[in-house]
Amino acid sequence: MLDRTLRTWIIAAAGLVLLGRAAPAAAGPANRIGAVAVDSEQATTTIRLRGTDTPTFTVYKLERPSRVVVDVAGATLAEAVRGDEPAVTYTVGAWAVSQVAAMALEDGSASVRVVATLARPGRYDVKAVGKDVVITIAAR
Repeated sequence: MLDRTLRTWIIAAAGLVLLGRAAPAAAGPANRIGAVAVDSEQATTTIRLRGTDTPTFTVYKLERPSRVVVDVAGATLAEAVRGDEPAVTYTVGAWAVSQVAAMALEDGSASVRVVATLARPGRYDVKAVGKDVVITIAAR
């Protein structure tokens, strides 16, 4: 017969192993981008990323060509947006924005990147509105 202390330790260790097996898998990205809506009016283009959760994002601008890049953390791009491809590109052809691309980053970060290519120099504003990310670009 096993020593009582050793038996208690084995039972506790077995319980931890069982708990480890019963633990749920790591949760995936909480925010699902279900639509990318682009609206242009005169010299202003508005891009709305419709999400399912409050967004966390970073924004930066690149040159040559001028682009506004928005990375939405902890997000996925819904199949309804991208189809069978990992990315989708919209030809906007507006005064402020010529093209918008949306893609899931494949670097293990579970992020969605949206790139707006500017048609001409301008200014931009990016903000969270409820569960959406709204990108406003105004040409000079």
